[in-house]
Amino acid sequence: MMTLDGRKVRILQTVVEDYVQTTRPVGSERLMELCDLGCKPATIRNEMAEMADMGYLAQPHTSAGRIPTDLGYRYYVDELMDSRSSLKPEEVQQIRLPQGEVEELLQQTCRILAHLTHYASIATHPVTESVRLRRVYLAEADARHLLLVVLLSTGHVEHLLLESEVIPSSIDLLALSGYLHSITAGYTLEETLRGIPLSTVPQEFLGYRRLLQQVLQALAQMAASLSNRRVYLEGTGQLLRQPEFHDIQRLEILLNALEQHQALLQVLSRVSAQGRSYSVVIGSENEWEPLQACAIVTTTYEVAGQPVGYLGVVGPTRMEYWRATAAVQVMAQNLSNVLTNLSLAS
Repeated sequence: MMTLDGRKVRILQTVVEDYVQTTRPVGSERLMELCDLGCKPATIRNEMAEMADMGYLAQPHTSAGRIPTDLGYRYYVDELMDSRSSLKPEEVQQIRLPQGEVEELLQQTCRILAHLTHYASIATHPVTESVRLRRVYLAEADARHLLLVVLLSTGHVEHLLLESEVIPSSIDLLALSGYLHSITAGYTLEETLRGIPLSTVPQEFLGYRRLLQQVLQALAQMAASLSNRRVYLEGTGQLLRQPEFHDIQRLEILLNALEQHQALLQVLSRVSAQGRSYSVVIGSENEWEPLQACAIVTTTYEVAGQPVGYLGVVGPTRMEYWRATAAVQVMAQNLSNVLTNLSLAS
């Protein structure tokens, strides 16, 4: 990326911020209205022509002003944006996330993020590799079924129905639950499945070895289900507010892409923060062609300091990057705090 001198930097910053707000190409006269560059319009036009040759600006029509290119947005995000990265204090104070199930928490996080940015928002379910079992216990469901309840470190609760020919007494269920807790609590699902010693089941539980085998099978099925990570999506209607997506064909391509959750998950998993607390991928930087008309801002959210999932927004390259990056980070921090509290409480 070529270095810009002071005047060109001011031109690029003004063009980006005015174009993002107005959707109109920026000409030399408009630039003179917005900032004092200390030169004549002809000089500004020459500067903008040079910046177009360098790849930072483009001219959509012969008689029009200039708009930023993907490279122009990239320079802006990397070099010029930090001082504007903030939300209003009252917006931050109004953020309220539920304390319930993980699914509800992620959905509400995405709704708030879409509302704050006016872009589509995305989140991934926590990864199982770093999720640990907090509590595992059995309860009677009916005369032929037991309920296996699994509480994860994210606060997520799984309920699994097990068919059993013999229903243990309430005392035995309590003892079995205590045994299961002793060999699962604090371990990941993968560690648990590798480490439960069915060959060395304590004497008092030998009569329930088949039931314990069912528990293992249920945990294995749960691990397989959770590894097929769900993607949460909210705010696609917000994209209709963006002029870039008034073109029905372009909007349809984007909406179809956003519904391909596994492909979207691969895109998110390739994102690297590159030393920042967030990542911005702009236009042609996207490897997946359906998203090359878009910008994606993402970050990770955590449980007890361990990254477990992604949160972000998708919108046009003409994005309020300063607001999107701030909103994504604030929501990720709120989500991390709630999930960590749920983890500690469990």
